[in-house]
Amino acid sequence: MSAQGFYRRPLPQPLISFSSSEGRQIFREALEMDGMAGYFPLAEQFHTQAEPAFCGLGTLVIVLNALSIDPGRIWKGIWRWYGEEFLDCCQPLPVVKNSGITFDEFVCLARCNGALATPFRYDHSTLDEFRETVQQTSATPQGFHLVAAYNRQILGQTGEGHFSPLGGYHPQRDLVLIMDVARFKYPPHWVPLPLLWQAFEPLDATTGQCRGYISLRKSTHLRETFFYIALDLQEWKRVAPYFTDIIPTALEVAQPHSQVEVINIILQHLPPDFIEILSTATDRMEIPQELKDTIEVNPLFKLVVESLSQNSIELLRSQLSEFAQIISLLLLSCPEKLYKKLDGELQIWFSQIRQPEQLVSPLDREVLKLREQMAALQELGEIS
Repeated sequence: MSAQGFYRRPLPQPLISFSSSEGRQIFREALEMDGMAGYFPLAEQFHTQAEPAFCGLGTLVIVLNALSIDPGRIWKGIWRWYGEEFLDCCQPLPVVKNSGITFDEFVCLARCNGALATPFRYDHSTLDEFRETVQQTSATPQGFHLVAAYNRQILGQTGEGHFSPLGGYHPQRDLVLIMDVARFKYPPHWVPLPLLWQAFEPLDATTGQCRGYISLRKSTHLRETFFYIALDLQEWKRVAPYFTDIIPTALEVAQPHSQVEVINIILQHLPPDFIEILSTATDRMEIPQELKDTIEVNPLFKLVVESLSQNSIELLRSQLSEFAQIISLLLLSCPEKLYKKLDGELQIWFSQIRQPEQLVSPLDREVLKLREQMAALQELGEIS
């Protein structure tokens, strides 16, 4: 008696299996026509999505690793490498496991993790623009990849919304290669480009918007990232008002006259659960010594240490150095709004020490990465 469940689906017409005789012939021809430049980096990293609803995460893992983006966190053993478990900054993984991610959340995740993501929705692009982007990306030797977010039903497949990387293009036959990350369901396959374009049009029931395609490339200033504060979406939501509303208001009321007073006011207004968040973050992260050294020479760090050492909270004193490092990173990276209510000289001082060109490497890269993560969440509307 057969086990319950399904073992793959038949690939419907007019889709052409990548490994079929015709599919291999299309590949050879496309290779000769310079339409497969992006295929090999993707093929090196190609894997099957880890959960039925992880098509967006599985796709992004492949592209991030194909772009050689360092996640700055240990994956397993001594190795830094992207796995789906790292992609939790825009939606908690249990939520993604249940319902997947949206087009905008994919873009947010890409930007949070060091990729420059340019989205193109169906209703803000055209078939000709899509074809031109596919041609350019497929002919670019390295550094650019395209991801399609489409409705499977338009391709005659089962299911609805899906993400997958695009691995190549045959210009004469106008066929694009979908490297389907749900390999348990469908193999990689060639699809007529106009048909894939049509699959962008149906509205996503979750967002009420069309899907589309996303161009991804590596953010050049993040070439050698070691570390970033691994707060998930819910933690960022809890922390965000601290930076954008509570502290600016407190600083405006108090009108501090020195840098030390500013830090004291900031730390005195820690939200009740902030210490818990910091404790969780320090347990998850191991800051390389090189980065510790660059944080600790920053003038802000000394002020934070002085203020924490006077704080009455025992936990803060017991982990003073670790907390001071993380708090310093946050204060260097947080929105400029935090310091806008300070008087002129203090505002200038804090603005100057936060300039990336004033930060010692690799601290400059970490600050830029954190700012990029916050900006992506702001654009998604998850933090104000």
